[in-house]
Amino acid sequence: MSAVEFGGRRRKILVPQPRSRFLLVTCPQCGQRQVVFSHATFPARCLSCGALLVQPTGGKAKILGKIERILG
Repeated sequence: MSAVEFGGRRRKILVPQPRSRFLLVTCPQCGQRQVVFSHATFPARCLSCGALLVQPTGGKAKILGKIERILG
């Protein structure tokens, strides 16, 4: 009996998918869009006005702007 076959039937081998994503976030103050990481470990600020967009929490980061799209 191999790992792929069990009792004459083939079993699918599951490949784990990452839970983290890149997000396109809009700044709440100036409206500038920026790509940020969903599990950021460092605070991310807007490149044009300097407003805080991402606040790290130890796991999944707190997103302070509006999420426009999930990128991957």
